[in-house]
Amino acid sequence: MKKIYASCFILMGVCISSVFAADAPSGGGLLSDLGIKPETIVVQAVGFLVVLVVLWKSVFSKVGGLLEERRTEITDQLEQLKTDREELDRLTVETRQRLGDIENEAQAKIQAAIDQGNSERQQIVAQARQEAEDEITRARAEIQREKDDAILELRGVVAELAVDAASKIIRAELNTERHQSIIDASISRLSAGSGQ
Repeated sequence: MKKIYASCFILMGVCISSVFAADAPSGGGLLSDLGIKPETIVVQAVGFLVVLVVLWKSVFSKVGGLLEERRTEITDQLEQLKTDREELDRLTVETRQRLGDIENEAQAKIQAAIDQGNSERQQIVAQARQEAEDEITRARAEIQREKDDAILELRGVVAELAVDAASKIIRAELNTERHQSIIDASISRLSAGSGQ
């Protein structure tokens, strides 16, 4: 801003000196041909300089101060924006990293839960198989015991029938028909006894 004002003063000085230089040698010059009096130009130039100095002191210095203050404020705001943007970038990176960590942690927990579920499932299946095998073993043992009891009972019945049949055969006459009827009767009783 100060450079502009200095340029204005230099330009005005050049104009004034050219006006006086044009009037000096010939007595008339270009200004008198145009109907301009050099004294008027000098008075107007001095008045302009006075107004310029007053404006410089009262208006331009305040405007310059305001402009400088505004420039400083804008620079500070730009610096603050730059700082805020760097902080935002840092927080964004931290947030993304934390989200990645959370996702990895969640995946690890899910995998651990799946592994634990598979382990428990295998334990339950193994326990169920063992219980089934134990039940089958108990059932087989029970069946074998009942089979053995049935065989013993059947032996007793057969022995009793044999003794009964033999005693009847010995007491009766030994003809073929009578012998056959005693055997048939014994077999019928055996069949009837097993059906009960």
